Amino acid sequence: MSGDGSDRPRRQVGRRPDEAPDVPQAGLPASHSEGVVEDHADDPREVQFSEIQVAALFGVGIVAIIFFLYAYFGISIHDNLGQYSNYALGGSLAIALCAIGAGFIVWAKKLLPHEKTVQDRHDFHSPPEEEKLAEDTFLQGVEDMGLARFKILRRTLLGALALFPLPIVVLLRDLGPLPGRSLEGDGEITGWKAGSRLVDLDTKLPVKLGDLSIGGVQTVMPEGFGSAEELSLAPTMLIRFAPGEIKSDKERNWGINGHVAYSKICTHAGCPISLYEQQTHNLLCPCHQSTFDMANDAKVIFGPAARPLPQLQISADRDGYLYAVKPYSQPVGPSFWERR
Repeated sequence: MSGDGSDRPRRQVGRRPDEAPDVPQAGLPASHSEGVVEDHADDPREVQFSEIQVAALFGVGIVAIIFFLYAYFGISIHDNLGQYSNYALGGSLAIALCAIGAGFIVWAKKLLPHEKTVQDRHDFHSPPEEEKLAEDTFLQGVEDMGLARFKILRRTLLGALALFPLPIVVLLRDLGPLPGRSLEGDGEITGWKAGSRLVDLDTKLPVKLGDLSIGGVQTVMPEGFGSAEELSLAPTMLIRFAPGEIKSDKERNWGINGHVAYSKICTHAGCPISLYEQQTHNLLCPCHQSTFDMANDAKVIFGPAARPLPQLQISADRDGYLYAVKPYSQPVGPSFWERR
């Protein structure tokens, strides 16, 4: 009965804890319960299809790595396909990374069991029993990955991971070979050798005594040049002086009948030099205005260049064709900290 003596039932406010309905926590699905494992599909065909997908992605990664090695060693930068070398290297390495990464993603989404758990925050220091639990959880995760069950995945994964470091090791090869003593004066790296005829850069024809007028200049290369390295280091400037204009005995002795040859590559930053002043015999580099006195051992008279231009010793054969007596005896190109 109610307090007023009537038979109306009393109003019940609230419920006892044991009568409260099961209300899901905010942010979690109603069907969630702590520690529930939502396993992957049990359909063997779906599992097999997912396994094939992952194995195929790992296989693509293996093929891409093999193609990377082929592109590095098999495609020469000197032939017609050389322009595609960087595209092949970068593309194959990108495909390998994407394929292996996609394989792991598909593996995790399709083949690994999915477990949702809720855990309260705790102190950073874990008690021994929790450390043991973490270790057991890790071992259980390894078992859940299915490496023992999915043999084809294990094999393709091991193959992809075994080959993956090879591109990195191969790229380390570009750090060499070591220059040895080539920077100290091995002029043959320029393509010039003892007996190499001087040929005109444009016509490819050998140069003879008398072809160049007094005060004239001509860009020459070693006969038979062709590689990119030779083309970048071999350009040489042939200059003809009038009798008595050469001031240096060494320069005169290394030439013949007023013809002298000097490297056309500036010793400051490696720019090609071509601005020759006939009246002053000065050679000006257009990049940083280094100026060389070509009548006096090509010494630097202005600008940032640290040393004179290297001279190529030349002579003439019985037919009058000019040739190199020996390679450059000094390094051609920019100076470096050990060569001033």
